[in-house]
Amino acid sequence: MKKILLANFAECPENLHFERAYIRALAGRKVSLDIVHDFDFDYKFIGAQVPPCGRRFKYSGLAALKRAVRGPYDLLVLLDFPKRARCAPAFLWLARDLAAAKKIYIANHLIPMPGHNMTADLARRFLALEGMTAGYMLEFDDKGLWANMGLTGERLLRRGYATDCEYYKPLPAGAMDYVFSAGSAGREFDALAAGVKNTGLGLKIFSDAKPDKLPSGAQFLPLAKNLHNLKAAAAGARAVVIPVKDGHINEAAGNSIAFLSMALGRPVLTKRTPYMERFIKDGVNGFFYSSLTPLTVARGLNRILSLPPSKLKALSAAARRTILRSASLDRFCGEFVRKFA
Repeated sequence: MKKILLANFAECPENLHFERAYIRALAGRKVSLDIVHDFDFDYKFIGAQVPPCGRRFKYSGLAALKRAVRGPYDLLVLLDFPKRARCAPAFLWLARDLAAAKKIYIANHLIPMPGHNMTADLARRFLALEGMTAGYMLEFDDKGLWANMGLTGERLLRRGYATDCEYYKPLPAGAMDYVFSAGSAGREFDALAAGVKNTGLGLKIFSDAKPDKLPSGAQFLPLAKNLHNLKAAAAGARAVVIPVKDGHINEAAGNSIAFLSMALGRPVLTKRTPYMERFIKDGVNGFFYSSLTPLTVARGLNRILSLPPSKLKALSAAARRTILRSASLDRFCGEFVRKFA
């Protein structure tokens, strides 16, 4: 039986989703999985699964960790850089000194910029990932920054952003009398609100980037404090709009909200970029605007609202199929397990 250790120190819902998908991918295999985490918040709405033949335990210091993970492992998986400084010693010890036949780093988020994350800064200083068997970066990240960690050449692998399609499954239709939007980076909610205004629909926004002036008639909620309500809010929307500013340079901006909404079978209106065009075919499984203005938002929403029920149903099904095929967390974890476990 192979022994695997997953270090999931970076507390966030995406990493708990990854953990769940990884456990599903190991189902039926002769493995023992230990998971060490540093989650303070109880994500009951997601649920933590029991690892096969192993355990899930909270990090309580490096000395305790060394006692808990005695004996060699066949595989160590490091998931993201810890957000809390207290985990930095453990991350570096696992990367450099834990006895393991293979060590793999998996980025579930973009690499932290210098000065933004203590553990990442130490990993640069000591080339902590130099001894890893391999490491995955998100495909739209900066290869040069990863080289500074010690990951270069064929050991540096690329992966696409993916969503938990098991958690984000279509729900029974609700009132669907509002437009939903979420996210913070590069968003412009005034244009969104103005575009929604004449559709007769309400507007719900989940974001931690609160505008100086709240859009008139919009329900605005902090995203971080409403993660437990995110799925239901997206699933119950008539449409999901991701209002990305024209000048925002990240062409993948909004992909997390777009992908989870498509997995839920909701029609998504988002900015046309080369990245998004890989996943969305306009009018088939989603919709694009080229420049963010109240008029382009209104036009996009009117296209969605004019769809007859049969075409809306077909579009919703096509949206979910796309994510299952091209951006599924279960698909990535399944491929990872076949390759390294």
